[in-house]
Amino acid sequence: MFQKKGLSSLNKSTTMFKDILIIPDIHGRTFWKKAVAEHHCEHVVFLGDYLDPYPYEQINNEQAIANFQEVIDYKLSHEKATTLLLGNHDMHYYSELFADLAMSSRYSSRYARRYKQMFHLHERLFQLAYETTYGGVNCLLTHAGVSTTWLRRYTTLPAHFGASDLNHLIESPQGIEALARIGDIRGGWDRAGSILWADWHEIDHDDPLDGWYQIFGHTQQESAPVITAHFACLDCRRAFTLSEVLRMAQ
Repeated sequence: MFQKKGLSSLNKSTTMFKDILIIPDIHGRTFWKKAVAEHHCEHVVFLGDYLDPYPYEQINNEQAIANFQEVIDYKLSHEKATTLLLGNHDMHYYSELFADLAMSSRYSSRYARRYKQMFHLHERLFQLAYETTYGGVNCLLTHAGVSTTWLRRYTTLPAHFGASDLNHLIESPQGIEALARIGDIRGGWDRAGSILWADWHEIDHDDPLDGWYQIFGHTQQESAPVITAHFACLDCRRAFTLSEVLRMAQ
């Protein structure tokens, strides 16, 4: 279980810790540009879902492509200081097997070829998970969060796994199959969703992930994040600093 002691330690000055800017689901939105311009953080982590804009937000696929290219350009210009995570709306263009097993809504057949070309060209820039320690708190960042039910039932990851173990899942068909698991709360047939598919309610009702404070997006909120002592779901169309998230979790 995540130790509350780690959060309590943040009551002390955190100026000694270099902060991280966290950008939740974009889906063609441009709020990330203002965020990176206004925050001078050591590192920027995008939580994935760069593509497949919502029609009601009046963002079209051409705009989403241009915005995604700007994200890639930003990564190339700040490569060591930027992490690009993959979301389910990215993986169905990134991996044909994933698309066959768990294609997401709003998949664009018309633009799929261009999206796939962009991922193929820049494949090395993307990963599934990122970990860091801030003020003694071990934080694990993924697109949708690690459900302990999914972890135990559908993966062979070690008990004391880390981000690198999750990142290796993308390298094998068995790993892709584990990533394609969708729980019934999201319309799937599996016991629990993967780090690309889990709904925040699955994380909330599951056992806390031992040793980690989880940060993810995926489950869109109207205006405010869902932040608990064990996890933070940040998908609400704005960026957050890691220090801000952990203070809100106290």
